[in-house]
Amino acid sequence: MLLTLLLSCSTFPTDSADADALPVLAPPAAGDGFQLTMFGNAPAHTEVWLCSVYDLPTTEAAAVNRVEYLQTPGTHHMTLSTTALGDTPIASGDYDCADLYADTTVMEDVVMMFGNQGEAEGTLALPAGVAANLPAGIQILHEVHYVNTTDEDVAIYSYLNGLTIPQEDVVDGIWGGTVRDENLEIPVGAEHTEWSRCVMNEDVEVQFLASHTHAQATAFTIAPFDGVTTGPVFYENYDWHDPLITQYSAPLVIPAGQGFEFTCSWFNDGDAPVNYGLLSTDEMCNMAIVFTPFSITAACEVVETSDGVLWEG
Repeated sequence: MLLTLLLSCSTFPTDSADADALPVLAPPAAGDGFQLTMFGNAPAHTEVWLCSVYDLPTTEAAAVNRVEYLQTPGTHHMTLSTTALGDTPIASGDYDCADLYADTTVMEDVVMMFGNQGEAEGTLALPAGVAANLPAGIQILHEVHYVNTTDEDVAIYSYLNGLTIPQEDVVDGIWGGTVRDENLEIPVGAEHTEWSRCVMNEDVEVQFLASHTHAQATAFTIAPFDGVTTGPVFYENYDWHDPLITQYSAPLVIPAGQGFEFTCSWFNDGDAPVNYGLLSTDEMCNMAIVFTPFSITAACEVVETSDGVLWEG
């Protein structure tokens, strides 16, 4: 049986009336999965980036086949990662993510297991028999990024239900990651575009693709790349607030040596060049990919970029 977790950030509103007014996502029935929650507060005209580190409260491996989520509308992103594969232990507790990631080894070591941006609620389901198998008690890094442009404080809430299937029904697992262009310099007062091309080092079937940029971005596109030529664009996103997690009912079959070209465009209306960084006032150009079969060595490796600088994840 899997346990249920209720974790509150130290910034959770203390007014019980505020707490009672928040939406609630009902947890799974006993034995059907687990629930993770995180709460916080975004004061008026601030950007908050909240991180909580805790152990998944399970007593056996959890084969997660479906995820339900509910979060504050307008959330820029919510992610669940694990630090278990890294060499840098992190004490359980609540953090400002900017302080946590100031140690760059933390960002290099964490492996993202789930991410959601833009949509306030929804469900993501893997194919029958496919699951993300989480070891019992694995350490979790729960992250929420919210930009409050209003005159009022905003209550932050993040619920996630991990719905499981019996281990004997699991036929395959998933893996994935993020491919990034970190060598960005976006000039003032001009349109600017950069692209990266990556190829898979193993045969995969892509289940999900998503984009991630910040406030200066005007477009993000993905096109197939066969190792030599680029095909027509099949993924387009023009809203940096909603990085458009796209699930493919018929997975994209990508043999080793083939992959994608992802392209980011920006318009910098500020008074200084903008570079890659973690806050919304910085910029990003990231493509997220989730695929089967499970293989921790599979990755989309960058082989060519518009500026000639190759990113190594």
